[in-house]
Amino acid sequence: MSVSKPLTATQLLVAKKRAVFRFIGIQIAISVAVSLVFLLWSGAIESYSFVLGATACILPNIYMAWRVFGHAGTRPAKEVVRSFYRGEAGKLVMTAVILSLVFLLAKPLAHGALFAGFGLAILSHWLSPLVLKQ
Repeated sequence: MSVSKPLTATQLLVAKKRAVFRFIGIQIAISVAVSLVFLLWSGAIESYSFVLGATACILPNIYMAWRVFGHAGTRPAKEVVRSFYRGEAGKLVMTAVILSLVFLLAKPLAHGALFAGFGLAILSHWLSPLVLKQ
């Protein structure tokens, strides 16, 4: 029976960083796949509306991941907490700005498909325990 050594803080950080960005990749893949289904079944307007909705969720998630994991090595706990707060605040502002810009600038727009894309990207967070566990 072999005993594995526990991961160092840096190794654990690198593993979590990979898992978070892998999860964002899964969000993007799911959104692209469903938008293609929308394109085939409903048309281009619904498809790009779905993509815009998903983008309004995914771009802020990328920003949050960058704020939290964008630094090399380990940091003091106070800085980690500060980066989480800044990342979350930025994520909320980005979401509001992106959705506002979509409603102002994207014409024509299928509102149901937009909210479906946004909702699917949010609900895909339920997959994160499966992705982050690895």
